[in-house]
Order: sequence, then structure tokens, then C-alpha cells
Amino acid sequence: MIDGTTRRQLLKMMSAASFLAFGGGVLSACSRSGGSSGADVVLTVAGGVAGFDAMPTEKDQKANPSTKAYAEALSDWLKDNPGVRTKQVSLNVWDQQALSTAITGGTAPAAFPADVVSSWNQAQLAAASKQGLFADVTDQLRAHKVEENLTDYAKPIFLRKKVGDRFFVAPRVYNVGTGIHYRLDLIRQAGLKEPTPDWTWDDVRELAKALTTGNRKGMVLQGSGINGPMNADGMDFHAHVPDPETGWNWRWDYLAQADRWIPLIQGARDMIFKDQSILGDVSMTDTDARAAFVRGDVAMQHNTVVYYDVPPGTEDAPTDLAKKLGKPIWDVAGWMTEPVGRDGRGSATQGQVDTVGFSPDLAGEALDKAVSLLVYMQTEGWVRQRTAVYEATKDPQRVFVQEDVTPVYKGLLEKLPSSPDEAWGKPFMDQVRRAAQIPLVPSDVWFFPAEANQGPTTTARDDMTSRWANERGDIDLRVDLTKLGATLNKQAASFTSSTSDEEFVKKAVAFYEANAEYWQENAPDYYQNVFRAWYEDTVLPALK
Repeated sequence: MIDGTTRRQLLKMMSAASFLAFGGGVLSACSRSGGSSGADVVLTVAGGVAGFDAMPTEKDQKANPSTKAYAEALSDWLKDNPGVRTKQVSLNVWDQQALSTAITGGTAPAAFPADVVSSWNQAQLAAASKQGLFADVTDQLRAHKVEENLTDYAKPIFLRKKVGDRFFVAPRVYNVGTGIHYRLDLIRQAGLKEPTPDWTWDDVRELAKALTTGNRKGMVLQGSGINGPMNADGMDFHAHVPDPETGWNWRWDYLAQADRWIPLIQGARDMIFKDQSILGDVSMTDTDARAAFVRGDVAMQHNTVVYYDVPPGTEDAPTDLAKKLGKPIWDVAGWMTEPVGRDGRGSATQGQVDTVGFSPDLAGEALDKAVSLLVYMQTEGWVRQRTAVYEATKDPQRVFVQEDVTPVYKGLLEKLPSSPDEAWGKPFMDQVRRAAQIPLVPSDVWFFPAEANQGPTTTARDDMTSRWANERGDIDLRVDLTKLGATLNKQAASFTSSTSDEEFVKKAVAFYEANAEYWQENAPDYYQNVFRAWYEDTVLPALK
């Protein structure tokens, strides 16, 4: 264990380059005096995490029933925890650079969204934990019975957040992941086939083409959305090959199965340039995509599930579109999990648990109180706020907002006066519940020790995605794949893994055995036709 003083000295000694992946920033600290129960504890708050907002003003409480309920819940918790007070600080915790520098400079708020630090990358989250950017909260999570009270869908994901046998983050929210939102009313008007759980990217292409009109594109693919067909077939998974003979233990090979990848890439390009059914721009965000969907610029969007259940009155809320059309939202919009790949390879839709990090300067009573406040506001405080909203509005769509349809802790929905089905419709919630049951694909982060230095970034891969999405005319995709692999391998040559060859091989064997078992059970055709030969001919020889 690293105590507070040692950790701070360590962080100050580490070079700026060590934190390049996490950015830099300013402001805000957590402090405490004393270490026993009832001590004077000051928790600095900057928002972004349940319970860690400033106490609302009387004016704000009168204007919003949820805000009033939050103030009442926070007041009750403070009464039950004498000696604790909160102090507001000015810091945008969603600004990666600002948050990261606040952490390394000793001015971080008590709690913050940890995934901002790692750009929602699980390997980088583990690395940040290993570098001491978050307080160790293993004992506090145990004391507040976090693990045993998590829902069945959130627990297996959160347990994978451990680094070694320790927790450095707490659960914040859960959602079932990405999929495709679609205009159900337009599909029905055109007499087209509605999306089903077993649809493919060929089905998506045909649907997008059929929904394209003079003023409307069939679909929006923002950012890396063009990678959907390649992700479904596991292009980057197959291209990332174990190689303990190298210093980094990995190499990239996009050519070995290029005949599989090239038609997928070309098909995605044809949607853009041949069918002209795609609205896309490298600068577009998920929020931009939702706005285009609600405006009617597109009939489908590839996005996280939480962009469906946005409360009425929010900018670009799908439910406001439904109200404008005079229909319930479930007759206007639908959401379906990611399309499956060829040979039935699926599970691109994967549940995710966003996390909370705590200042590495917190310890003892202060750290315990910070975790206590978080858990309270996610359980009893959450029920209190959601109930107050319903009593004030009688509108379930204002109660079950985004991740609220799938709480992190079990037994909460039953305590509320309404339900997500009443708010958003059974068809949508049936798909959400089905998605929550999709087995998790074994991830390398589960098996391999965290690397303090993350190695090659995603820049080369992102640049290639941008080229495929924007470069008109004929492109030699085989040359592109050759260049991509060569670039990544050249970058990897400058890194050395902190994992020994013996340990790497041991972990790699376990990782690929888990994948073999998963795919054999969940996508037998893919396992038999694709995975098995690659596993036996490429992976196993490398590990022997």
C-alpha cells in the first residue's frame, strides 16, 4: 500500500510524459482533520458524481422537485454524519486535462468520474489506478457492502475493475451499451422489415438505403461508427496477435485475414459514397448524432442506449419528437442491439459500468465518509429523489432518466411509484433487459497485469478510420492494412512490457482459452469457421 505522503511524492516525481494519456489541469482539494469517527471532515465537491454537488439554493430547490429532493437527501445524510461538511470548488470534472492535473497536483475534489481520466478505456483506467491516481477503496467498498448489493447485470462488470486484488474505483452508473436507434414510424410507413436481435450489417445497409430520401439520410455514423461491420467480425481482435518474442509482447497483423476485412471496409465505404445513405463527419459527436436523428436529418443513429430515454424538454429529446407527432415514443422510435457479424459473431453490444474515483489524498475517516455519501445517494437518496419527481410531475419519463432505467444497485425500482416500462414502453425495455443479459466477451484487461505505460495509442487506427470514411475514389485497402500493421509494430518496438515473458504466456493462454470457450458457446459457427483455425494456427504456436 502507498500512504498519502508517499503517493503524493511519487506523483510529483513522475514526469509529465507519464501522464500524457491522462492530460493536465487545476483546482480543488479534499481535506480532513483527525481520523476517528465524528472528526471534522471536509469533502470538496465539484459535481459530476451523485451526492458530490453543492447544496442547492432555495431558489433552485423551488424551481425543480428533483433538486429539492437532492437537497433534502443530502441534508439528512449530513445530519446522520456529524462533523462532516461539504465545500464547493470550481472544476469541470468532465475536462480530462483539468481533472488529471488536479489529481496529480493534490487539488482534486473528493470524488470524480474516474473514466474521464482514462477516456473510458479500461486498460488506461487500470494503469491510472496502478499509478496512484485514485485512492484505494477496497476496504470502504467492503464496509458499505457495495459488491453484495450490486445488480446481477452490473456486478460481473464491476468486479473486473479490480487491479490485482484491490479496488481503486466505485460503481457510478450502468447502461447496456451501444446499439442502433431507428425511426420505427418511418419503417412501418415504408413497409420495411423492423430490426431484430439477429440482424446483420447487410440488413442495416439495406434499411439505410431504403430510408434515404432527398432530404434525409438513412443513418448517421459519427466518429468511428464506420467500424461497426469490422467490430462485429472482430477485425482488431484478430489483428492483435501475442508475440512474447518482442519487448512489448504483442504485434499487429491485419493482412493474415485481409480477405475477410477488405469486403467489410469496402461495404461501409459503399454506404457512404455509393448508396449515399450515410451522414457522417469525423468531428460529429454522439450528441450531434442524436440531434440529427430528432431533427429528421437521418432515420437511424448508432449510439449508446441512454440517448433514447432523455427526459422531455431536454435539447434534442426523442420523446419531444414523439409528442410533436402526436404519438407515444414507442410508436416513433426503437432501439436494437448491435448487428451481428458474419458466421453469427455477435455481442458487440456490451454492458458498461462507469466509475467513481476518489482523491488519492483522502484516507481514513474522510475516505470512508466519501464512499458512504456516494452509496447513500445511489440507493436511499436516489429513491427519494426519483419519488419526489414523480409526486411533483406524475410523469414517469422525468423519473426514469437515461441510466435510471437500470440502477447499479438491486431492489430500487420496486420502491418507486412507477416503472421504466410505463415511461418508455415495454418494447424498448424488453430490448434493454435482453441486452443486459448478453454474456460479457472476455477482455484482455481481465487477464493481463496493468501496464503503467500503455504502449501504442489508437491514433494510427483512428487515422485509418478517418481515411476510409472520407477519402473518395478507389483505395487500395490491402495497402492500407499493411501500412496500419507496420505503423503499430514500429511504435510497439519502442515500448517494453513490465510483464515477464513467462507471466505473459500464462495470462495469454488463459485469455484465449476463455475466448475459445465463449465463442464456442455463443457463436458456434464463427468459432468453427473462423476462430478455431486462427487460434490453433496463429495464437497457440506463438505462445509455445
